[in-house]
Amino acid sequence: MVSFRSALPLVVVSAVLVSGSLAGCSAGADADAAARSTSSPKPTSETSDAQPVRGATDPMEEDRSAAAICGQISALTTISLNATVGRSQGELSEAQYQALIAAERFGYEHLSSSDEELDDAIDYAHEYLDAHPAPESGPALEMTPEWELVGRTLNTACQRAGSNVVSTAQYGG
Repeated sequence: MVSFRSALPLVVVSAVLVSGSLAGCSAGADADAAARSTSSPKPTSETSDAQPVRGATDPMEEDRSAAAICGQISALTTISLNATVGRSQGELSEAQYQALIAAERFGYEHLSSSDEELDDAIDYAHEYLDAHPAPESGPALEMTPEWELVGRTLNTACQRAGSNVVSTAQYGG
């Protein structure tokens, strides 16, 4: 049996990747917003009441841009990849693997995007998850041809939106 201590690096790496990919995506969005706001004309007293200043956002509002969501998908695929390889190499117990896959499923269940094409791909993923509920025991997601098609659909939508989905392997290359 694998101890929690040996699985801890995978959990820490997963958490860092999730927060890092989200921070990286929003940093790019912040830079784009800053560039747009500096190139826009300054609001006058006539326009300031009618239109908000560009780039002004609620800091508590979720970033649903394609870049942010594709960053989340990258983090979810990284968790899946490393959980699968970690289990196959004996680094993770079955319970640890199942916990990571349940977290991956939770992430997919809560995706939404302001990008229409990406949101259509997310709706397709939600339809798959609704049709294939998590079992009482066992992995919350099974790597089936249908789920692989969902993944390819999400990847394609991200690429068309100008973002890549990238998994970071903890094991091997």
